[in-house]
Amino acid sequence: MTRSVTEKKEDQTSVSFLDVIACAFCAIVILVLILPIGQQTLTDTKETPSSPAGRLLFLIDATETEITSLHAQIEETQELLAEIESDSASISEATNRISIAVKNADSRTSTLEAQRQALAQTRTIIETTRPQGPDTEQVETELAGIPVDSEYIAFVIDTSGSMQSIWRDVSKEIERFWLLYPQLKGFQIMNDNGNYLYKRNRGRWITDSPSARKRALTRMQSWLGFSNSSPVEGIEKAIDDLYREGIKMAVIVVGDDYQGDSFQTFLDKINHIVSSRSVGEGDLRIHAMGFWNEMTAQPGRFGSLMRELTNRYDGAFVALDSKINPWTIGDFVFP
Repeated sequence: MTRSVTEKKEDQTSVSFLDVIACAFCAIVILVLILPIGQQTLTDTKETPSSPAGRLLFLIDATETEITSLHAQIEETQELLAEIESDSASISEATNRISIAVKNADSRTSTLEAQRQALAQTRTIIETTRPQGPDTEQVETELAGIPVDSEYIAFVIDTSGSMQSIWRDVSKEIERFWLLYPQLKGFQIMNDNGNYLYKRNRGRWITDSPSARKRALTRMQSWLGFSNSSPVEGIEKAIDDLYREGIKMAVIVVGDDYQGDSFQTFLDKINHIVSSRSVGEGDLRIHAMGFWNEMTAQPGRFGSLMRELTNRYDGAFVALDSKINPWTIGDFVFP
């Protein structure tokens, strides 16, 4: 009896244990069906950042993000540095160029300053040694002994037969004399009787220019005009027709002989026309060019008369030998 009761209790205990196990298994199955294990794991992972693996993943992601950001900053910094280096190179090059230009300018300035000082010293020496007095202005306006301060010049040329025999030399010397006046306002040409080379321009000045001079010299080559070898008429004509108040005028008498009245009569006529035209002091000069010519009857008369005439009117007398054409300036008298 006792054995039966014991066996009965053991059978009840075994059944109860099996029931518990079955219930637990069913619960596990239900949990599997309701919630997938993978999702639960992910949720658990997210929800448990305090786990070592989770913290490691977070640190890796943060580090990679920071590294990417640093790389971007490094690239930007390198680009900025390259731009700065480029600008620095340009600035450095420009600075070098400016420095070189400044040095050159300083050198040029020093050179110019030295030249200025040298010119100032030269000027001081010239002013110290320059003659003082009424002749100072005349010295400054002379070239080879011939005053060249006139603004207008009128040639009065003997066109007689004796002059025609040496006409090439005459033309050449007139051209050379003309070069002493590189800057004229006007000129005129007439013969010793007062007949103009250009009739259409008589009574007025011809504007001076290289081409005008060339045309006049060319026209002179074929110029033939009556002449009595007495320039008084031509000088009177030049002063009466061409002088204007305030201008600086020069008359250049060109000839080889004088066959007119006495010297005094000649000089009186010139003085009369100068006075009647109220020529200002220093406004008129009379120069003369005398040619030695074997064909002249009395060659010495022209030279003597022209020396006196040019002396009275602040001019120069130039004596020329038609054969060798020397320039002899001063008180020359034909033999």
